[in-house]
Amino acid sequence: MMDRNAVAFDDQQMAEYDKNGYLIVRNLLSPDEVEALRSVVHDQAQWNSYPPSLKYPTPGKYTISGNKMAEPGLSSIAEHPTVVQAVEAALGEPAHLTAYVAYLRTPSDKGSGAHCDYKRWRPVGSSMNWVFAIIPLADIDEAYGQFLVSPGSHKLSRVIDENARIQDLAPIDKSEMAPFIDPGLKAGDLLVTSAYTWHEAPAGTTSDDRCGIFNKYCAVNAPPAAGYYPYNSEALGALSETGKRLIPVCFDEPITTTRLLIERASDGDAEFLLVRDTEKDRWELPGGEGG
Repeated sequence: MMDRNAVAFDDQQMAEYDKNGYLIVRNLLSPDEVEALRSVVHDQAQWNSYPPSLKYPTPGKYTISGNKMAEPGLSSIAEHPTVVQAVEAALGEPAHLTAYVAYLRTPSDKGSGAHCDYKRWRPVGSSMNWVFAIIPLADIDEAYGQFLVSPGSHKLSRVIDENARIQDLAPIDKSEMAPFIDPGLKAGDLLVTSAYTWHEAPAGTTSDDRCGIFNKYCAVNAPPAAGYYPYNSEALGALSETGKRLIPVCFDEPITTTRLLIERASDGDAEFLLVRDTEKDRWELPGGEGG
C-alpha cells in the first residue's frame, strides 16, 4: 500500500503485487474529489447510461462507459498520474486504456459471484497482460457490499501452450485458491488487480446507491485478441495531450461491416476460411453487415 503523494513504486511494493495479484493506493482522491466524481456518475446514470431501457431509479446496475468518458468530469480519472503510474508498474509496460467504466448499483443489486475477467472473446478480457484500476466512490464495507479478492489466485492461471500462435488459459483448480479477503477499500482508494486475480462482490444491505470506477488497461505489447474498443474523437479530445497516448484506436465512422478471419494451422501455405455468396457470385470472409 502507498499514499497518493508517493511518486514511485519500490521493489517491495511490486514484490507484494507479484505475490498477491493486487496493490492498493490509499487516499488517491480527496473527499471533495470523491464527491464531485460521484455526483457526475449519479447524474449520468439518470439519463446517459446502459442499458437504455433501464430508467433510474429502477433497481439494477447502470453503466457509464466507453465514449461517454467525454462527458464533463469523467475523463480525468482515466489519466490520473498516480493511476497510470500504478497501472504501468503492474503491467511492466506502457499502457493503453481498453475500457472506461463507471458503475452505479442500486440498493437491490445482487452483486457478483467469484470470477476472474480473462475472456478471450471480449476487447478487454482477451489481452494476456491487463489490469483493473478500481476506485470506489463510497467505503466498500459490508453495508455497501465488499469487494473481495483471493490473494495469489492470479498465479493459478496457466497458458495452455506458450509457443502457440494464439494463446489461451487452462481453467484453474479452484480448490487451490486462497480464501477471499476484504482489502478494506475506502472511498477514493485505488485498487489495481491483475486480470487473473479472482474476486467477488457480495450484495450489500445499504439503502444508498453504490458507485465506482472500474477502468481497464492493457500493456501496449499485449493488445486484446478481440481488438481494441473504438474510441471517438470526442473521447480522445477529453484527455490532455499527455493522456492521449492511452487511447490506441480512435475514429468517428460507424462500424457497418464485420468480417472474421479464420486461418488453418499449417506448416505450409496459409489457408483461410471463405464462404460463397451465391447472390453476388463470389467468395467472401464470413460476416456481413452490422456491428
